[in-house]
Amino acid sequence: MIASTLLLLTTLLPSPIEAKLAELERTHKCEIGAAIITSSESHYSRKNERFSLQSVMKMVVSMAALDLVERGKWKLDQPFTFRYSDLSISHQPLSDELGNRNSMTVTLDQLIELATTESCSASVDFMIRKMGGTSVVNEFLRKNDVKGMSVDREERELQTDVVGLTWRPEFVHINKLEASKKQIPEDEQHNAYRRYQIDPRDTTTPAAMADLLQKLIQGKLLSPEHTAYFMGVMERTQTGPDRLKAGVPKGWILGHKTGTSSRSRGIAWATNDVGYVRNQNGEWKIIVALIRNSKQTYEIREATIRQVAGVAFETN
Repeated sequence: MIASTLLLLTTLLPSPIEAKLAELERTHKCEIGAAIITSSESHYSRKNERFSLQSVMKMVVSMAALDLVERGKWKLDQPFTFRYSDLSISHQPLSDELGNRNSMTVTLDQLIELATTESCSASVDFMIRKMGGTSVVNEFLRKNDVKGMSVDREERELQTDVVGLTWRPEFVHINKLEASKKQIPEDEQHNAYRRYQIDPRDTTTPAAMADLLQKLIQGKLLSPEHTAYFMGVMERTQTGPDRLKAGVPKGWILGHKTGTSSRSRGIAWATNDVGYVRNQNGEWKIIVALIRNSKQTYEIREATIRQVAGVAFETN
């Protein structure tokens, strides 16, 4: 009886790694959803709580697009006609490439590259529409038994919802979007942000994100060819140089995707970086860092993610 009680207590107690993650929460006055997984250990913070994906969804959509390639519905060099009306909001390098033209040809591999490495909102929204909507992404997750994650809106729908607007086609013109934002009273914008904070859509648990990433690197999501291809894409990610990347020691290669929400009344609901690291010895780690409900500066939130990476290398 005593032995079984002690075993139960040991199971319920946080690991030293989990205790350090809890200490980071207290230090930085935020909520941290984290997962640190190796071939022999698993550590979590807020394991099954829902956290906003923000632009991390672009990685998930790209995986679903590659699944369509494997099913013979698309090809990596598949050409699409991208029109001015296909533009999104926020950061979208495709806008610069389109320039003053009404349309241009883009390929699937170009869309995946831009969505993942440069967090291009236009690229991911275009892929979602072309594949038939977010239900295709969620079917990909269900098929691979990833529970606790869903992608439910295009970026341009999510980001307008967050400020209390409904997406309209004319919002591809940034001046019209900004003018509409200014017409919304601050209280209404904050109420919209509060609704976003409790919305289960476009969220993940740390456990689900870690599961997805582990299945990717272990070749359980895609063929060896497409696994290698997409890991190469993730390892070219340019965003978030001061997040996980800055906390990973030399000798390790990082593949990752970032995501960041806006703020309302000083609160940033999502500052994220998720990915894997690998080295030449075949060792790997999954690192998920989802920072929620923080009033800290952008720099401190990035430093918190960097510290999560540091904790990950204390698992040995």
